[in-house]
Amino acid sequence: MISRLKGGMSAFGLLLILGLNAMIGADLLREHDEVLGQAWEETQSLSLILERQATDSVAGVGKILAGTVEVLNHRFQVWDRGDLEAQALLRRQAALSPLIHALLVVSADGKLIHDSTTLDPSDPDLADREYLTVHRNDGGVGLHLGTPVFSRVAGSWFVTMSRRLEEPGGHFAGVVVAMIDPAAFRSFYEAFRLRNGAMVTLYHANGPMMARFPDPVPEVGRTALPLPSSAAHLKPGMTGTEHADASAEGPDRILSARRSADLPLVIAVSMATDRLLQPWRGKLIWSLAVAASGSAMLAFLTFALVREAGRREAMLTDLQRSERALRDSQQRLIQDIAGRYRAEAELIAAKQASDAANRAKTQFLANMSHELRTPLNAIIGFAEALETGIFGRMTGKPAEYIGDIRRSGQHLLSLINDILDTTKIESGKYALHEEVVDIRDAVDQSLRSLAPQAAEKSISLSASLPDEPPHLFADERAMRQILLNLLSNALKFTPTGGRVVVMVDVNERNLRLRVIDTGIGIPQGELMQVLEPFHQVDNSHTRRYAGTGLGLPLVKSLVEMQEGRFLLTSAVGRGTTATVLFPAARLRRPLSAPTAPTALDDSARLLERLS
Repeated sequence: MISRLKGGMSAFGLLLILGLNAMIGADLLREHDEVLGQAWEETQSLSLILERQATDSVAGVGKILAGTVEVLNHRFQVWDRGDLEAQALLRRQAALSPLIHALLVVSADGKLIHDSTTLDPSDPDLADREYLTVHRNDGGVGLHLGTPVFSRVAGSWFVTMSRRLEEPGGHFAGVVVAMIDPAAFRSFYEAFRLRNGAMVTLYHANGPMMARFPDPVPEVGRTALPLPSSAAHLKPGMTGTEHADASAEGPDRILSARRSADLPLVIAVSMATDRLLQPWRGKLIWSLAVAASGSAMLAFLTFALVREAGRREAMLTDLQRSERALRDSQQRLIQDIAGRYRAEAELIAAKQASDAANRAKTQFLANMSHELRTPLNAIIGFAEALETGIFGRMTGKPAEYIGDIRRSGQHLLSLINDILDTTKIESGKYALHEEVVDIRDAVDQSLRSLAPQAAEKSISLSASLPDEPPHLFADERAMRQILLNLLSNALKFTPTGGRVVVMVDVNERNLRLRVIDTGIGIPQGELMQVLEPFHQVDNSHTRRYAGTGLGLPLVKSLVEMQEGRFLLTSAVGRGTTATVLFPAARLRRPLSAPTAPTALDDSARLLERLS
């Protein structure tokens, strides 16, 4: 009996030690996989953000080139070497984008005619350059993004973008070339404050590297390893992620690559697994120490119990009772340790995800404000100046293009302002300036602002208000923003010939403002989702409408900040009704109209001024 007891105790102790070590090992493996999984998702998110930044920045240079070509094709003095007006035009256009180092005009035979950086350009032979031969051999090529080239003029590496110049008869006359400095991309990546040994590389889709940060060997144009295997066969607009083994370019890395849907660009973001797993290795050492200590403690206790059982047969009953109590306490200890490990891992994972998301959001909005608002204001200002004829009256297609540029710029600026307002509201930094607002005046001004848009689509735009509606104690700017967002949404999703109505009515409980349209409608299952920021209904009817998905969420936030409620009802194919309710406590009785002054009053005021 004693032998069986000793054998059972020994086996139990061994199983307990194995269970403790297995539990700690399983927890470590799970955390190892979580760290790599988070890095996998983070590299994918960064590759998406940086690809859009690179595509938008390079596309902006393309628009500048298109505008430059449009102007130069109508100026005969463009081929006069050293012409002051042509050089001034190139200098102004180059200043519109931080990516552009210089704008060049090159003739069909490879002669440098103009350089935005100097009035007296050098005279290299550029006849063999790719940006010239591509347009010379194929007149159908629009915007050409070339692989990195070494500039014979500046003595450094540049990425080129070019557009074709034509004579009045349509014959090839030369090209306008934008020299893009790769250092501009690196400075943007540096602002992201990358962690865990992260590396960002911008490739041309044909293989050569255009920019990298950080780069131990800053040599633009080198192929290095050709495009990573996850990117070599990517379709435009797609993302690929892989685990890259150690190579001449560094240790093992998790690499995500994304190819631009619009331009021959590939962005690759990678993180070194050694840096990612450094905190985990510290925990590994600590866990091994805990496992060794726990195993030693359990082994000692088991040995002591076995020896005590052999020495004191008479105390067998008490020993068994003590053994059961010890097993219970050990099990609770194991559960407590496991619970602490799990809680600690979940807290670390949640904090890392939160910090990464917050940094990415903050950096994205800061860079968007700097990179988009400033050039957009410049574009809108120049477009309005050209449209009003300050530089000479324009007619025909140029005038139409300038109007398109101004309207597109104002649309983009409105979207950016919505995003920034939403961010202010989320962070609690949106300040209300409340005053008594004339609701009739606010509705009339909103209708007047959007009347041209409604007329363009032949949409009936009208309002229905009481004869003497009460005034509203609210933020006037916020109220106009609410009305403009609701009306713009209604006009956007209402087909030609439809109807949009603003209705205001008052009862003893509240003031109700409704915007009713006969548009395409929203499915019932999507009504709650469209009130979430950056969400749009995803179906074949709505994908063709541009927007950020911030209009309705912004309206909801502004209404609730002023103690109101926002309701949305809709039927697919029949239209949508957006309802704003303000409580009776915010209603104010309008001031009665002043009576006409009498002749006696006029005389009294005249005498008062004379005295």
